[in-house]
Amino acid sequence: MDHEAAFAKAFLASEKRARFVQFLADPKRRKEMLDRLNHDLPYMPGFATGVPSHQDYPDELEKLLKAKGAGPTCQVIADGLKADGRELPLREALNLICMHERGAILSCLPGRLAYYKPESPGQGILFERQGP
Repeated sequence: MDHEAAFAKAFLASEKRARFVQFLADPKRRKEMLDRLNHDLPYMPGFATGVPSHQDYPDELEKLLKAKGAGPTCQVIADGLKADGRELPLREALNLICMHERGAILSCLPGRLAYYKPESPGQGILFERQGP
């Protein structure tokens, strides 16, 4: 399962999953879905934890994500970034999205670990699920 579908299945409300995956897969509709990252991501709160402001910057986020099992790379899902849809080194991706004012998701472990940065200003959110 790809990162986008795994993220939707693990962390989004059931009634929104199929549309999220379908729109991201369609080049003509992807922009519409990426815009939702700015203000209306329908996530399940039970798997989400707000990242404290003192940890919501690249160095600390990298430590936090790696402590939870993130590897050296992640998949970027981001509104307004050329890196959208690409796999990047974790540090590079964190630097990009933390400086970016629009919404973004870094999928570190498909369906198990992700970081969401809403449109600025907004608190980052860590998504985590146990097991495969």
